[in-house]
Amino acid sequence: MKRKTEQAGKVMRMRYAYCTVAVLMTLLALLAWGCTSQDMTETRSQAVDEPIEELAYGADICDFSGEPIETVRYGGRLELNSGAVYDFMSVECLAGFYLSLAEPSRVRALKVVDFTHGKRLIGVEEAVFLNSPLRPSPNGLFLTAIEAADKKMVTYIYDAYPGPLLEWEDVLKLVNESWGLQSGLAEVVM
Repeated sequence: MKRKTEQAGKVMRMRYAYCTVAVLMTLLALLAWGCTSQDMTETRSQAVDEPIEELAYGADICDFSGEPIETVRYGGRLELNSGAVYDFMSVECLAGFYLSLAEPSRVRALKVVDFTHGKRLIGVEEAVFLNSPLRPSPNGLFLTAIEAADKKMVTYIYDAYPGPLLEWEDVLKLVNESWGLQSGLAEVVM
């Protein structure tokens, strides 16, 4: 009987030791995770000078077409000197609205959604625009904005969806020729 009691005591001590080790490992893992998350947050906030801007997909309405902005990886934003902001569901809608303005000189910024980053807005001067029938865009002109500085991604997307790479001025010509827009038709709050 004494031997069974000793064995039971040994088993209990072993279980206690295993449980103690498991609890300590869990606490250490949580502590390490907490420190890592804090370090990553600090690094990100130090690396980004301004907040990341995004469109509210599913909630915003395109100021050119009047339709909901739903297709992630596509869209644009126009900001006026007055602070007014207009959101668009595609590059072509942004270009169409811009071409329709009576006074384009009042525009402070033109931004498009970078296809590779999904929702991040970049200036039109920072982008190249893929025009490929294999990569449809929401309004049918097959325009996809890609950050020009990311040469590797531009090449990768071009290889997957061959087509001409356009600059912003080329996009304006394409939209104007395709849609036959007249300037001065867009209503804006200055």
